[in-house]
Amino acid sequence: MSKLKFSFLVLMLMVSVSASADWAPADVQAALKKMYPTADDVAWSHDESYYVADFLMNGFDTKVWFDGQAQWVMQQTDWETMDEVPPAVYNAFASEYSGGMVQNVTWVQFPKWQSIVAVEVGMANLQTKYQILFTPTGEIIRARNVTYTYNPLGAATFL
Repeated sequence: MSKLKFSFLVLMLMVSVSASADWAPADVQAALKKMYPTADDVAWSHDESYYVADFLMNGFDTKVWFDGQAQWVMQQTDWETMDEVPPAVYNAFASEYSGGMVQNVTWVQFPKWQSIVAVEVGMANLQTKYQILFTPTGEIIRARNVTYTYNPLGAATFL
């Protein structure tokens, strides 16, 4: 009898681990596979009411947001440096924030809005961190202090 209880306990543990490993509904996972058929080693998380898939694509950390109806709502590609940004963004940044130290660069795409380049920048000898949002043509959409902001590029920022 104790072997039966132990076997049942092990089986339940295995089921709960496998169920939590991919914690997005099947239709959301299917939508991701349709958009990104080569996406492997996907880690799922939640951001407010959205399901977020995190994986590597073309050597860059990529996060894709889906709503509860398995509709794609946002993608972020973490470029990390200014090497990938459009020339207009690079020039606009250099003219406005040349004294800043780039801490991260993210390409944000939406199905119905223009794409955005988000640059996090810090100033030498200060702990203050700013986020500057650019259009691909180099226009500054917004600059804000994100020193004490958790997840400055999450759903609350854009969705």
